[in-house]
Amino acid sequence: MIIIFYFLVGVGAIVFQSTVSEYFNIWLGARPDVMVLIVVYLGLQRSQETGLIGGFILGLFQDVLSGGLLGANALSKGLIGHATGSLRRNVSGREALFHALLVFFATIFDSILSVTLMFVFLPDVPIHPQYWVDAGKTTLLNTFLAPLLVGLLVGAEERIFPAAAGTPYPERS
Repeated sequence: MIIIFYFLVGVGAIVFQSTVSEYFNIWLGARPDVMVLIVVYLGLQRSQETGLIGGFILGLFQDVLSGGLLGANALSKGLIGHATGSLRRNVSGREALFHALLVFFATIFDSILSVTLMFVFLPDVPIHPQYWVDAGKTTLLNTFLAPLLVGLLVGAEERIFPAAAGTPYPERS
């Protein structure tokens, strides 16, 4: 049953990324990368494997919908999911500042890896300086939205599946 919940979260992220994020671009001049937010959530709530697989699948859908370099988002989101899943054991609390910082660094990593892959696989395509401005705006927007979205999803999961959600972090004495 929890797999259906994660499937619906993924579908919601894909729909949000392809439709509603354009309104953010009109109002704020930046588009949030909801896939990074969902992948961080998956990694923190479940495990390295779930973060890796969920990140890869969501990144692949993002690649197909954006029409960019196929596999670039799949690689970066998969690596982000795996890294956040590995942090799961070392976290002692669910703090909004931690989620914001984690998404901040994950979004920066995603932007840098995308440019690196573009340089490697498409060396003739120039990177416009506006890309870095947009990446900075996206990083700030994701950082602001991270505690809200991750907290909302954790709360929804705990309300829908109270026994399955539990506390994803180890108890420390």
